Amino acid sequence: MNKDRILELMTRKLSGEATPEELRELQDLLSSDAGAGERGKILDQFWSRRDDETHPSVEENLRKVLGRLQLPATAVKMERPARQISQWVKVAAAVVILLAIGAIAYLRRPVRTEGAALALMMEKRNAKGTKSIIQLPDGSKIWLNADSKLKYPEIFKGATREIYLNGEAFFDVAKNTNRPFIIHLANGTVQVLGTSFNVRAYDNESVVETSVATGRIAFIPKYRTSRKKQDTVFLAPDHKVSYTFTKEELSTSITSGKEDKAWTEGKLIFRGLTMQQIAMELERNFGKKVVFLDDGPKEFIFTGSFENNSLDEIMYYLSRTKNFNYKITNSELLIAASAGQLP
Repeated sequence: MNKDRILELMTRKLSGEATPEELRELQDLLSSDAGAGERGKILDQFWSRRDDETHPSVEENLRKVLGRLQLPATAVKMERPARQISQWVKVAAAVVILLAIGAIAYLRRPVRTEGAALALMMEKRNAKGTKSIIQLPDGSKIWLNADSKLKYPEIFKGATREIYLNGEAFFDVAKNTNRPFIIHLANGTVQVLGTSFNVRAYDNESVVETSVATGRIAFIPKYRTSRKKQDTVFLAPDHKVSYTFTKEELSTSITSGKEDKAWTEGKLIFRGLTMQQIAMELERNFGKKVVFLDDGPKEFIFTGSFENNSLDEIMYYLSRTKNFNYKITNSELLIAASAGQLP
């Protein structure tokens, strides 16, 4: 096969053993194979380094590469005569580089999604304190909240549009009655044709929530016990489904679709939340670790709304409502019942 012959000729070229006829043959093969041509350029760039590098440093680098590829250290032998070391290092390094290129090609291969055609998957990951907006290839728009991750295909193929979410996102899905839009969560699935809605499904929270702003959606919980019958909950605007997957309990309620998406506009709305629940929101939105120096303030309950306020402003107003103290450092938000507990 051409690929095997190309690898053989590349190795001979890099080791300095290729004849003029073999070099011409390699050039012809690379010209007829675009992918192989790119790999050839990478190898040539690797060997364009200065020739005055000392052998020990080359051999040491080779040891490190072999270690990363999880090849045994004994694969690098330093017992050959000095006049043979340079030639041997080039041959061995050529083999290692070819192996590495093969590994990269394998890791970059397209990923098959559930129920979808072969597609290259993209990933967007937001750190704490970071939000983003993503435009999908079908025209759908997604607001991805802080501390959240989204996987989606570069191009939608097949009869469905499938993506994967861990965290919180607001979706404005382009309508396509022939291709359902499916969101895979760790503990459930959301299916729509074209609508706008919010999904909150963090791995470190025990409740998955989905609320509708416009249109209708279907939520299918993932049960861990086989004896449970699969449910499908259909939601209309201003309705929310909550699924506590640790207890496998499902409930629906009236909500405000506008408030549920308020975070996309820089707003934080707390409705009867404990300080501990609010702390999780503050940690995600501002990227500072929240530390309670005692348990008392954790159970304080608050209701309030903030828009584009700083962390210090939010904490100031909360501390005026309930009696507790706080301190903000470069990396932490410290909360205590009394000022004397703060450093």
